[in-house]
Amino acid sequence: MPETAARAKTDGVAAAARRRLRLSLLALWATGAAAAQTPVCDGLVGDERDLATRMLATHYLYDCCDRTMAECLEQEPTCRLAVRLANNLCRRVALGQDEATIERALSRRGRSAMDPRVCQFDLTPGVAAAAGADTARVAVVEYACARCPFCALLTPALHREVTAGRLRGKVRLYFKAWPIRSHAHSKETNLGLAAAMHLGEFWPFLLHAFGHFDDFGPETQAAWAAQAGLDRVAFEAAVADPAVAARLVESKKEGLRHGVHATPTFFIDGREYVGDLGVEEMVDVLLEAWDRAAGRDYLPSPRTGAEPATGTQTSQ
Repeated sequence: MPETAARAKTDGVAAAARRRLRLSLLALWATGAAAAQTPVCDGLVGDERDLATRMLATHYLYDCCDRTMAECLEQEPTCRLAVRLANNLCRRVALGQDEATIERALSRRGRSAMDPRVCQFDLTPGVAAAAGADTARVAVVEYACARCPFCALLTPALHREVTAGRLRGKVRLYFKAWPIRSHAHSKETNLGLAAAMHLGEFWPFLLHAFGHFDDFGPETQAAWAAQAGLDRVAFEAAVADPAVAARLVESKKEGLRHGVHATPTFFIDGREYVGDLGVEEMVDVLLEAWDRAAGRDYLPSPRTGAEPATGTQTSQ
């Protein structure tokens, strides 16, 4: 058979296979069968179930499996990421988000995980404050301002998760003070953070300051330091120390070099995170990063109970 004819025949077979696949996915969508993939998705009904089913059948993973979410969920072994993203998608549907909003959220999450640019940071004590196990496989760097209201809500929640919650032993959180001009009193309050970091008492001071965020006044920081267990005189001396101020300036410059322009900004294993900043979303994203770092790409086989070796391929 001439080469052109053989190629045409091959292309025709492939096109027919794609048509059969589309028809089978549409049939699954119509019956709702494709939504019966995860407990979260199974809980949807009516229009919500229809939307989730259609999106599972037409949206692809950004790692682990190169097929649609619905197909990846059916493969053996099954990518953990397929289950995680399907649950995420279905939770968003249950919250009333429309398809375009969900698509944007999943796209930002994928860009964050797959960003080829990996930044380097100075994480030495006194320059950054760490929380969580030093053996954790995942490192998340946060640039935040002492007068950022959203930081005051999110940072303590993440601190709880890495020290005593779902991220314990898995994720290490590094905080870098980052003054931002649009926040009133940003310079002096971030100097307070830098002073507490210099004294090795950063987290008690920060958690106290964020816990009393609405009570702030320029004169309150020294009192907060004492209430958080710091030596007030040593704290005031550190605030006035030019070396402490210089470290804060360097933290600001480092963030600018990495493209930071707002707070909070997070980098997960050196990659800028541009996804949603809710606590539950961030915990899920960080657990995904931990799965990847630990080589836990696939769920245990239902037949053997064993996890496939790292690098097992499920796509063809």
